[in-house]
Amino acid sequence: MSVNGPEIREKIMELYPEIGKFGLDIVTEYSDEKNAWIVTLVKGENTLYTHIENEDAKRCLEGEKCVYFGNQLMGFIDAYCTGSDACST
Repeated sequence: MSVNGPEIREKIMELYPEIGKFGLDIVTEYSDEKNAWIVTLVKGENTLYTHIENEDAKRCLEGEKCVYFGNQLMGFIDAYCTGSDACST
């Protein structure tokens, strides 16, 4: 299975509706250097860079939750959205 950035972005947004709910921007791009997909979440001046290994990205596209990414996402939301007006819905 071939993996591409727009597919990963779409699947992540589908699996994690919190991204849309909190108005986060998400960018996915492949890093040859890291041999992984770099996922960037942005809300205002706050940015989180994380990565998804290629095999994990394939599993994610097959419908499994991207567990590591989910943990990173929840940490970002807890740090920058919960209890503040930064991510008002």
